[in-house]
Amino acid sequence: MSNSTSKSRKNRKGLGLKEIILVTLFSALTFIISMVTAIPFSSSVMLQLYAGYALMAIISGPVYVLMISKSSKIGTQILFFGIKALYFLIMGQVLTGVIFLVTGCICEAICLNDGYHKVLRAGAAYALHTTVYGLGSFFPVIILGDKYAQGLIDKGYAEETVSTMVNTYRNPVIVITVVLMLIATSAIGMLIGYLLMKKQFAPAGIVEE
Repeated sequence: MSNSTSKSRKNRKGLGLKEIILVTLFSALTFIISMVTAIPFSSSVMLQLYAGYALMAIISGPVYVLMISKSSKIGTQILFFGIKALYFLIMGQVLTGVIFLVTGCICEAICLNDGYHKVLRAGAAYALHTTVYGLGSFFPVIILGDKYAQGLIDKGYAEETVSTMVNTYRNPVIVITVVLMLIATSAIGMLIGYLLMKKQFAPAGIVEE
């Protein structure tokens, strides 16, 4: 039996305690990166949507590559998304949390049958992750519309601020360009991740080539 076949069969098994801890830590790390990269652009919704999320996708790329290199078993994507979904559910953003859970299942399906070791499939799952995360603020506005906006006003948000946010998030040009930008920057992040894995992580024995 070849090493690749043996490794492939091993990766079909579910997550063990070690992988659960690793994926949880990596998911939390990417979440922290998303918050830190948003800080310099918090004064502008547009800057946060483009510059903040672009920086997040690029920096989180190597983290994601390292994660799937250390844990390429069934359940990795579901747990990776599930940690963030839990946060949104706790924060009362039920719709966003549910969308994250569903997307995690979709990405898990993409990575089945050794998909974690296929650059295009693993990259597609990461791009879907960053896109859903970047559009997380859009979902309530797009789906719930005026009801969501009124809820924000009732919570004390200024009407002008809410109006600006709604007009921004409902603009199809902005939505499309944000999606395209996130796909492109996700690809850049993944490329950097694979280069680091080949030049740094693998030689240091952190991951297997």
